[in-house]
Amino acid sequence: MRSLLQTTKLWRMARGVKRSLVSPPGASLLSVEQTRGTLEVLDPPCMLDTNRLYSWRIRAVNQSGVAWSSHGNDPVRIQARWYNHAGESFGEAVSQPLPVTVYPGEPIEFPFVCSTPQHVGDFDLTIEFIRTDGSTFTLTPAAHVSLPITATRRQDIDYYDVFRTANLQENHWWVVGAYHSREHYERSKMERRSMLIQHGRLNPDSRILDVGCGTGQMADALMDYLSDRGIFAGTDIAPEAISFCNATHRRPNFHFRTGGMSTIPFSATDGPFDLAIYFSVFTHTFLDETVLLLDETRKLLAPGGCVIVDVIASRHTYRAAGNRGEMIVNADYFLRLAAVAGFQSHLIARWPWNPQAERLMYRLELT
Repeated sequence: MRSLLQTTKLWRMARGVKRSLVSPPGASLLSVEQTRGTLEVLDPPCMLDTNRLYSWRIRAVNQSGVAWSSHGNDPVRIQARWYNHAGESFGEAVSQPLPVTVYPGEPIEFPFVCSTPQHVGDFDLTIEFIRTDGSTFTLTPAAHVSLPITATRRQDIDYYDVFRTANLQENHWWVVGAYHSREHYERSKMERRSMLIQHGRLNPDSRILDVGCGTGQMADALMDYLSDRGIFAGTDIAPEAISFCNATHRRPNFHFRTGGMSTIPFSATDGPFDLAIYFSVFTHTFLDETVLLLDETRKLLAPGGCVIVDVIASRHTYRAAGNRGEMIVNADYFLRLAAVAGFQSHLIARWPWNPQAERLMYRLELT
């Protein structure tokens, strides 16, 4: 009914009389009391992709006695800034002139365009009125939108499809990770073996559980290292990877079985295992899958056994954000999950991953 009345000639006449009684827009500097109003974001999305230009619909109500305008002695602008879940500002603030004059008592709606953060995480968008000197409207609370920023669909991967379509005889080294060359792959497996000896207490008689074994990089690294008393048990969700491992890494004490995203196809009688390894696994699993895998692993470990895992961590996410292509976690939240699963965590390595995240390697020990 209100919108219908606003189209009548009588309404427009009354509005013109009311506007003539207030000070002209921008005629003088605004006092604190003249910044009273409300600001809200209409119909915000539940989530958005990274680095996306998005048009927000803004509704403003001027509850002061003067008009607000982007012209005159005290021009008004609309400003947006992103904050992460911890309240830290992310990126630069974006502002634009107030697109229309806002008269007292007349709600208006207008678009405001700004980009989403370039990094995944849990963010809060704050939108507010500002003046020429950068100060905010004291009596108009900022509008807030809290939402997860996630990776784009093109960054996602279908792990099953990757192995179904790969020629493993030619590129088994390429399909399992971001290796630049066969030489890089070979160097990485030996570096990982050395790390397991140093931090995972690996020895020739160790019983090893490799979850997410892929085409058997670590099986290959341990073929000439494990004794006949040692055991290597590898599992992966891709049947093609397991078939390749069974055909390639042949030793009586080397076993490979197809598993699930949150299940391990071995029992304690197959071990129990002294060391479980998760190389580049929790960088692709969702948190519920991660904690289920840790719980399964705990049941398979021998007394004194440990787990080596790596994660990609960022302070910008409260729990986790991303997809199968790359899962980013909050390090503290991951450690709490590990504790719930019965593990005490020890950081053994860290290195930069991108400007907003780092890769962390942990040794998890039974509590």
